[in-house]
Amino acid sequence: MTEPDSESVSSPEERPSRGLAVGAVSVAAVSLSLAVLTWLAWLLVRPRLLVSGVYPLVAEVFVLVLGALWFAALLAGVLAVVLGRLGGAKQPGGDLARTGSLLGGLTVVVALAGTVAFTVSPGPMPAYGDGGRPLNSILRG
Repeated sequence: MTEPDSESVSSPEERPSRGLAVGAVSVAAVSLSLAVLTWLAWLLVRPRLLVSGVYPLVAEVFVLVLGALWFAALLAGVLAVVLGRLGGAKQPGGDLARTGSLLGGLTVVVALAGTVAFTVSPGPMPAYGDGGRPLNSILRG
């Protein structure tokens, strides 16, 4: 029997890990969709909740849940980047790991923008404005 050349067989440290690469892509895809859907909910529903006659407690809970989702998506994006790097994103043949790492980086950017928007945006409007009138009557004029 002949032994294979040492040059043709790569050592286990040089080969990208397929499991980590698949994990990076799946975590990145789920977290990116979570971050984008959270942005859609934030932009479409939040202004209506704060201006309409919905109880202020419901609006506060909704905004806090969205804020928590952005922090979760941010952490998941960082996890996808780490898994992609460990899965061989820098090595030749690590295309899947590279894709997971790039999607994770995109998720971090989207979730970080949402986290900043959550932190900087004004909180729920007070239920009663000037002179104890309800907020709806103030907004209507």
